[in-house]
Amino acid sequence: MWKKVRNSKIYVALLGAAILFTVSTQVTKAGYLNPGTSEDPIVTQSYVEKRNEQLKYYIDQKISEMGGTPSSGSQAPAAFQVIEVNKGQIVIGQAGTEMILRSGTAKAIASQSGGLSDLTAGKDLKSEENVPLNHLLLIPRDDGRGLAITWDKTFIMVKGGYEIR
Repeated sequence: MWKKVRNSKIYVALLGAAILFTVSTQVTKAGYLNPGTSEDPIVTQSYVEKRNEQLKYYIDQKISEMGGTPSSGSQAPAAFQVIEVNKGQIVIGQAGTEMILRSGTAKAIASQSGGLSDLTAGKDLKSEENVPLNHLLLIPRDDGRGLAITWDKTFIMVKGGYEIR
């Protein structure tokens, strides 16, 4: 009996009508959706740029409320400064300070939270470990990390806050 129904003209007509209804519903639905909504998550470049501008305005507004200055986009990055330190002195960096030992010798001063981040070698320098020349070091936290100088007239390039003791 099922075979007779499948071969009949009524079955073919109903199947065709169902397919046509499904396709036309999807085409109609796609034409009325706005890009970027939850129904149609595909977005355009102008939509993304508009959202980025709104986000930048929101962040600048929050910074202004906290008493800071909003980002200007044309602000020059901080430059390295060269400092000269002598044997026995220590250089303690603040959080985010970058240091490069240019000449002389120094040992790392670590804290209980960890050592100095040697970004050039991709490792952590522990306390009393020799600092290699010309390696970029990062002080991750403001917890007393820095360099103990072991050679007279040692030159260090520093970007960020530091203290010489």
